[in-house]
Amino acid sequence: MHNGLHERSSPGAGAMDPQGVLTGQTDTRGARLKRGLALVSTAAAIALMAACGESSNPFPTPSSTPPPPPVGSPSPSPRPLDLKPVLAGLLDRNGTPPPAFLPSLAGFVVNVYWRDLQPTSGATLAANNAIDRAITEVRSLNANDHTDLGLKIRLFTGIWAPGWVKNLGGSPIAIVNPQAGNTATIGRFWTDAYGAAYDRLETLLAAKYDSVPEVREVTIARCTTFYDEPFIRDSNAPATVSALIAAGYTLSADESCQEQEIQASTVWQHTHSDLAFNPYQAIAPTGSASVDESFTESMMQYCRQVLGTACVLENNSLRDTPAGAAYNSMYASMSQLGAPIAFQTATAVRIGSLAQVITYAVSLGANSVELPAGYESIETPTAFASDTRILATNRAA
Repeated sequence: MHNGLHERSSPGAGAMDPQGVLTGQTDTRGARLKRGLALVSTAAAIALMAACGESSNPFPTPSSTPPPPPVGSPSPSPRPLDLKPVLAGLLDRNGTPPPAFLPSLAGFVVNVYWRDLQPTSGATLAANNAIDRAITEVRSLNANDHTDLGLKIRLFTGIWAPGWVKNLGGSPIAIVNPQAGNTATIGRFWTDAYGAAYDRLETLLAAKYDSVPEVREVTIARCTTFYDEPFIRDSNAPATVSALIAAGYTLSADESCQEQEIQASTVWQHTHSDLAFNPYQAIAPTGSASVDESFTESMMQYCRQVLGTACVLENNSLRDTPAGAAYNSMYASMSQLGAPIAFQTATAVRIGSLAQVITYAVSLGANSVELPAGYESIETPTAFASDTRILATNRAA
């Protein structure tokens, strides 16, 4: 996560061999991908039937009968979706933009934590939660300022999961953040029980917010730890690696988790789903770690196979200096797969030139860029308005 409270540098650059790949994983992964894709036309049909004939879902009342959670995997040839417009332009990653910048941006991010949405296990979401408040606010801003701001929901699980989820299958797992040095706990995100709880959360969120026009994008977040980045495993912290393995974590289970969190997003019929990619930090059974950027690329392709253009390829580490060969390869693959693409910049102290980063994002085909905290002291509203117009030209069809 790179919001104002938890900003960090691009992870892992130079810490491990950027070309390192665990041997023996590619064939197994490819076979599982093919099996998963072969299973899923049934689930796609279920999701489509759930959407057909469903009345408009007025905010903030949730649907009385939310759609069922996904079963198996979705179709490798996704059905055409009636998608809301993707966010196109610059975004404030920490909430409502300052008044002077409202006409210059395309929207803002609402950061929401699982523990606040579902403090106890149940079939409802907490009333007047952060998403509800953001919708009320953005509607007021659009009406009063004649803007068309949209919302991106950044969902945080990992250390932000509620206690009842962290205790599924065993006691919470203490892990260390190698970036900040702080310790927190997570649940067993790779297990079926955790996955079922996450799928239910996705179902409840989609039932309540999928038809809300201002909610344009929501992040995919099941397989995360400290940040909203599923491919980061904090593998530079030996204590974290040992704790994960002791709790039953395996590379195979993690790879399955990555597939399943994408499948869970099929409950969203009208809203884009953003998946934050990094060169994958692979942890072997022995505890050794390497960077497997090829797995990251395979998950980009899988996300598009499952969700089609509802899948937004995202990265939260963009800066004006190279982050290493693995990141360069990943960015090239994102660009080749095409829009929709979203970026969050590195922090203001690490980004270098914000103008150059935005230009770089445009060259990669980005639709949106989340600005660093303090952006209002870096550029003028006029300059940002021009950037937003340029980014909008990359909008997906």
